[in-house]
Amino acid sequence: MRAGPRTGRDPVKMGNKKMTYAVIVATRNGASTIKQTIDSILQQSLQAAQICVVDDGSTDETPSILNTFRDRDRLRIVSRPDWGYDIRRVPSNLNLAYASLDVAFDYLMISGDDCVYPKEYAHSLISCMASDPSIAVASGRPRTGSNVLAEHTPSGSGRMIRRFFWRSVGENYPVKVGWEAWLLYRALEEGFAIRLCEDLNYEHLRPRGSMHQFAYWGSAMYSLGYHPLYALGRLVKNVVKMEITPAGLVNMLIGYVLAFLGSSDPFISTFEQSLRDYVRALQARRISGIVSGLIRRLNRQI
Repeated sequence: MRAGPRTGRDPVKMGNKKMTYAVIVATRNGASTIKQTIDSILQQSLQAAQICVVDDGSTDETPSILNTFRDRDRLRIVSRPDWGYDIRRVPSNLNLAYASLDVAFDYLMISGDDCVYPKEYAHSLISCMASDPSIAVASGRPRTGSNVLAEHTPSGSGRMIRRFFWRSVGENYPVKVGWEAWLLYRALEEGFAIRLCEDLNYEHLRPRGSMHQFAYWGSAMYSLGYHPLYALGRLVKNVVKMEITPAGLVNMLIGYVLAFLGSSDPFISTFEQSLRDYVRALQARRISGIVSGLIRRLNRQI
């Protein structure tokens, strides 16, 4: 699909009003990539109204690199103490970055500290979303080197969120496992669309899972109410396509089992039952469609 309409009008305008966006970034020990990420955001053809970076107590050169950007009018930096690495703080840090924004905007872009975006990235996404008001969340497709990642829904990093929808779900990520997928399912549950812009690529510099080794992906599937067959299919897909390491696969399996057995840890607690029921029913329909398609294909061969 094309990332934006090809018409004579400016697709990021609504009437005489130019659509605006803000960007939030969470980082920890991102010295090898954070400058490239911020530079690519600052160099967007459609400039962000404001950018906020939260540094989660980095112990490398990240603070020094961020200090070189402190004189930028549109860029805010929030520094937190060093409490060690913990993926649990990522949604909290993104929420803090969002709360630190103090300008008006129509869309919110969320980025990791290891992503480099082409200059037309934000313009293309907002063009796509402005042309279809039903789209609540959209992103391009990430790649690492020559490897284009096999996403089928908007990526967690590089996603653009319609602020009207973001406000409707509380203007915060839940601080629990599966927070990125939660937003997508909430959008679908409320009747919105989500969009992966297939021809809009960006560079994801670090290999996926290099920081957390997929420790919570299995827990997230259970917490969100994934259909067991859908969860199994995702595990098989990752094995066949070798998208994660063997250690990552083991971590996913352990995480799913631990969440199934129950935990007192609020980070891996289940989401509200209504959402879990919606997710399972949606996936059951997809499984049914796949099975029906296979049966039709077999019947044609008989």
